[in-house]
Amino acid sequence: MGVPTPNVGVTMLVVDLARLLRRNFEAELSKVDTGLTAGEARTLFYVWRLPGQRQAVLADAMYVEPMTLVGYLDTLEKARLIRRCQDPNDRRAKIIELTPSADPLLEKIGTALQEVRSRALEDIPADQRQILESLLQTMKDSLLQEVSKGKQK
Repeated sequence: MGVPTPNVGVTMLVVDLARLLRRNFEAELSKVDTGLTAGEARTLFYVWRLPGQRQAVLADAMYVEPMTLVGYLDTLEKARLIRRCQDPNDRRAKIIELTPSADPLLEKIGTALQEVRSRALEDIPADQRQILESLLQTMKDSLLQEVSKGKQK
């Protein structure tokens, strides 16, 4: 059969790159000894980046299912790195907050992320790094617009 090869170069390149970045992040995370899985570290990082948010907002921002996030939050709460507080606007909802115990781990997570970033960008000239980031953000925004259109239907 003569099925033409699809032209998906950038798609597979980005998918492969995401997997490599995750693998490198997991390796760096093990070096800084946080005791957290990559998912837990990522969750802690998002709680820091998006303070005072509900669990549903965090799940959306992380592109994970709410039940997946609940597992990560349970572990982080048991380790006393986060706390779930009642949302003053909706008693059924919980707001996620960091505890002071999270600070040293966030520093280690930041170190791991910076190491991966440095290695990934080491052969890209400094003047092209901003262009790369801008192009990747544009791709992300385009895909998010499609998702948003799908939810409106």
